[in-house]
Amino acid sequence: MNAAARLSVVADSKPSASEQVRLHVEREISEGLLLPGDALAEDALAARFRVSRTPVREAMLQLSARGLVTIAPRSGIHVSRLSVPELLVLLEYLGELEGACAKLATRRLSAEQARELRRIHAASKASVDAGDAAGYAHANAQFHELLYLACSNSALTSAIAHARCRTQIYRQSAFQSEARRRRSREEHGSILKAVLAGDAAAAGQLMVDHFSIGNRDFADFLATMPPQLLAAQVDYPGKRAAEFTRRKTNAAAARRKPVR
Repeated sequence: MNAAARLSVVADSKPSASEQVRLHVEREISEGLLLPGDALAEDALAARFRVSRTPVREAMLQLSARGLVTIAPRSGIHVSRLSVPELLVLLEYLGELEGACAKLATRRLSAEQARELRRIHAASKASVDAGDAAGYAHANAQFHELLYLACSNSALTSAIAHARCRTQIYRQSAFQSEARRRRSREEHGSILKAVLAGDAAAAGQLMVDHFSIGNRDFADFLATMPPQLLAAQVDYPGKRAAEFTRRKTNAAAARRKPVR
């Protein structure tokens, strides 16, 4: 490849202004720097990123399509809130994705990755014994991230990253309970055993079960969550616009449906 071609590849790979804004805002939502319900002003974002309003508007439209922000006439742009049913559906979806990831990782795990997975799991015991919620959350993330790497499927891990981004702020208090930390580590141990034994089906099902939330667990989960993060059933910024868009989309789909 000549120098001009190499420069062309580099130029093509550089994120556009709108993509850079989208990635920054998406990361801040995922990390909890922007909370559900927070307002996003186009002018302020344009000044912050030193761009015109056009790439900011494009970034907001992309984030809206991904469900991360809500754009409503006269209400402005807000970080999307999830209702309880929406949150439950997303967690169920994330569990199925993680299960598929565990199945593929079982088949594709390298010897080095297997050793590292054992090390991460063994090291997580110290955090559990010390009652260190933040330490265990970090160990938990390492365990799952290694499986993402081992599964070698970028489409799947991209879908997981998106689902995690939408639910991360709601799951940040998941390990405040000592009982949940211990149970999580025990479940990791079962998953690890299945993965190392090469039992992909068992690893996948154990991972799905790991993400499942029963009635008691879900009630405890909601009890530790700040209520302002959840969308009220009565109203919230952008609810009417979202419902109008949903009805419009459903009506258009019904018109396209062939008559039998």
